[in-house]
Amino acid sequence: MGVRQGEVRFDAFDVLHARDGTGIHVRHELIICTRNRANELETCLESLASQTVLPQRVLVVDSSDADTSQKVTERFAEQTPGLEVKFVRAAPRKTIQLNVALDLLDPSTEIVHFTDDDVILDPHYLRDMLAAFQSHPEYGGVGGRVANPPKQRAKGLVKLYRRAFLLDSKRQGALLRSGMNVLCRTGHQPRRVDWLSGCSMSYRAGAIAGLRFDETRAGNGMGEDVDFSARVAERAPLMWTPQAVIDHRESPVNREDDLVARRRAIRSWWRLAVLNIGSVNRFAVLYAVAGDTLMLLIMAGVFRSRRYMRQAIANGAGLVDIVRGTPV
Repeated sequence: MGVRQGEVRFDAFDVLHARDGTGIHVRHELIICTRNRANELETCLESLASQTVLPQRVLVVDSSDADTSQKVTERFAEQTPGLEVKFVRAAPRKTIQLNVALDLLDPSTEIVHFTDDDVILDPHYLRDMLAAFQSHPEYGGVGGRVANPPKQRAKGLVKLYRRAFLLDSKRQGALLRSGMNVLCRTGHQPRRVDWLSGCSMSYRAGAIAGLRFDETRAGNGMGEDVDFSARVAERAPLMWTPQAVIDHRESPVNREDDLVARRRAIRSWWRLAVLNIGSVNRFAVLYAVAGDTLMLLIMAGVFRSRRYMRQAIANGAGLVDIVRGTPV
């Protein structure tokens, strides 16, 4: 990329593909990594075509078993002649796909957007992300609002218990010492955050110059967005803006079951601690896992629930994985 490492200024803009006279001028690219989700990818690209502000280029990095996603991308390119579309194939590991995309960025690109293939972008999404960068030149990264976030189940004493064991926080957008990352759900004003979600994260090219996604994280990456964005936050502050909106329709394709995901999440937290990401530390990770496991065992007994017991066992398996040095 053509910006010096650590530089987060907002200058040397190229002409923007604006459709509504916004007057914003910047060269920006959008990255979408996909695997075996041709239908979801098609819907995502359709929402991209409806943007009031188009990027100069969209990079689709595919690791699918068939060529269906490639055909979807080629058809989209034919139907959207004003937008440069580049399709490339990569190994079936999301972190590798993301790094391939970083290597393909144009040297003059100033803003890099990332989104997931099962996301639908609000028509003004890219416009509002760019406006956030323009209004806050000191920020190196911006994340948008997920219109349909996962439901919060913990209430009352359970919520207080989770906060005590570093499993939750009142501060939205926090990366806790345990490695647990707290979603931004509500608010009408932008706020500074510790991390950005991979389905909606954009960065100044200078803020991510020289950074790579952690390729030890296998499969769908599990926590790669938290790891990457928290490292960016060490260079320049990150911001969440409620104005830029997406609908994340989480696809069941390539999604792990709850128990596998739970084990991998624990390994991901530990990886953050080993790498000294943010304030994450090993004692806090173990403390949080112990608290979560204790709560699950109590709930398994009270409700006679095999599901809670299996989750507690998965936590234990995650700790064994840590001892064995199993990669994320």
